[in-house]
Amino acid sequence: MNKINLSHKQQRIVDLNEGAYLVLASAGSGKTRVLTERIKRLSDSVDGKILAITFTNKAANEIRERLGTSDKIRKNVFVGTFHSFCQSILELRFKLLGYNRMPHIFEDDSDRLELIKQAIKSVPYFESIYNDLETRKKNEYTYNALQFISTVKRELLSAEELAENSENNEYQYLFETYQDILKSNNAIDFDDIIRLVYELFTNNDSVANLYRKAYTYICIDECQDLNKLQYFLLKALCGTVIKNVMMVGDPNQSIYGFNGSASSYMQESFVSDFQANTITLDENYRCSKSVIEASNKLMSLEVEAVNYVIKGDFGIYQAQSEIDEAQYVLNKICEFVQQKTHNDIEGEITFDKISILARNKFVFKQIEELLTNKNIPFYYKSGNVGIKFSSPLMKIFDLFFRIRINPIDKLHQKKLEDILNVNDISNNDEINASKFPVAKRIKDIVNELSIENFHLKIVALRFLFENENLQDDEKKMTIDELNDFSNQLILYKKQNVKPTIEGFKSAIALGLTNISNNKEIGVCLSTVHTMKGQESEIVFLIGMDDGTFPDYRAINKGGEELLQEKNNAYVAFTRAKRFLYVSYPKKRLMPWGDYKAREMSRFLKPLI
Repeated sequence: MNKINLSHKQQRIVDLNEGAYLVLASAGSGKTRVLTERIKRLSDSVDGKILAITFTNKAANEIRERLGTSDKIRKNVFVGTFHSFCQSILELRFKLLGYNRMPHIFEDDSDRLELIKQAIKSVPYFESIYNDLETRKKNEYTYNALQFISTVKRELLSAEELAENSENNEYQYLFETYQDILKSNNAIDFDDIIRLVYELFTNNDSVANLYRKAYTYICIDECQDLNKLQYFLLKALCGTVIKNVMMVGDPNQSIYGFNGSASSYMQESFVSDFQANTITLDENYRCSKSVIEASNKLMSLEVEAVNYVIKGDFGIYQAQSEIDEAQYVLNKICEFVQQKTHNDIEGEITFDKISILARNKFVFKQIEELLTNKNIPFYYKSGNVGIKFSSPLMKIFDLFFRIRINPIDKLHQKKLEDILNVNDISNNDEINASKFPVAKRIKDIVNELSIENFHLKIVALRFLFENENLQDDEKKMTIDELNDFSNQLILYKKQNVKPTIEGFKSAIALGLTNISNNKEIGVCLSTVHTMKGQESEIVFLIGMDDGTFPDYRAINKGGEELLQEKNNAYVAFTRAKRFLYVSYPKKRLMPWGDYKAREMSRFLKPLI
């Protein structure tokens, strides 16, 4: 095992044994390294299994790679997200929750929107309200209903309890209808994955005790992102048995309040409930001196730049307009790439080492146009899980695949019938006469699928698509998407001792098989929320005018929402490893066509 050099503070955390601990770890403090080294040490020196929970698949994969593949690690350590941990339990215990077959995850927001529309149409009172609304108001109504349902599940409330404190108390009646429709499709949504396991642990002590006996140590990363459901799941798992819990997080990076998360669960609830000792890890090994100094001023912190002689660079640019701001960013990018090297950056400076961040996606409009005109490669970083197919034939394959493993999935049956323009997908004559006659051959291939012959069937699909009369661009897109699907199957099989086609579909839904592909080359454009947990050598943070960042809604509400916006700015700053350039326009074109004067973000004023 390679020797890892740790600071005194880091080594102290790695050496901790029994007990409950809260580690307040600032950005760039090496917390993933510390967690990994502690898990390695515990797996070598103590009995019992270790549960390591992260909030993203990327973080889980990073920890797994650092842990290695020794027999002890494979046998005694589970690393995954809350969702993947709970999904592994559901796959074994679903019958105890009233399901005859393992329920399937409806991961796509469009599926959930369709279900809520079905719920509305099934109740005449709601249908009459809905039908009287204009299109924009209809979208708002369905979105608010889904938010209500998610909040009920995350906050562990009954629909009636939440409705008492809500302006839209009629949504409580839609909740039960939505859940009934989900169950009639043998399906669950993302919030259900954790909620059902929480209910299993609280209502079935014998099952909970199996897991309490299985795990001796629990480590949870990014705990500032905990919501009520996740924290109560942890408590239900631990009971009075598991006392060795380490939480690691940074309250200054708490930015998911809109999803019910709050740093108070780690700083207050955990410390009180588990009598946890608090340790501070306030060192930064990632960022240059200039970036750390700017971040400290932003948040009134005293994070120490450790072992760094790299000065880096930080600057604020006041642009005359959004066009001027975009031109400034473009000029700097071209300057860096033409320069090719810099003493503060290892290796050649390429477009891949540059990211442009903003609070909202609409801020990218001008820079996207300039990058396109200059033929500079760029991509939008996606935070989505699952696979999004664009090819019509791959969409048809995906729908047949869903129905193959979940025959009572009426939602996707209806979607498939709409695409094919048929009334009954079980009728082969209708499919042969559909808009896509090739769908009958896709259906036959899917019906013969097993986990053992899956790759052979993918070869059959590839042959089918290559010989189908498609335009060149469409054929390439179809084959590329099929190859991506095939690569995800390979990764899934590597990760699982006993793979199944049902397990593969769940792994796709949870994003456990997502692979970085060659499409992601060039300058990265990303909202700050999506960029969380990743970094770049050079970062441009654009649109830092008051009302844009912080968002005008947070300014109006103040309090916790405005604090979350400031945390969001801190996350953006600390994505920069070497150079950070912040900009804002003096005027901004509003949607109604007028220009409006803008002021520098209130967050930047301590930095000038």
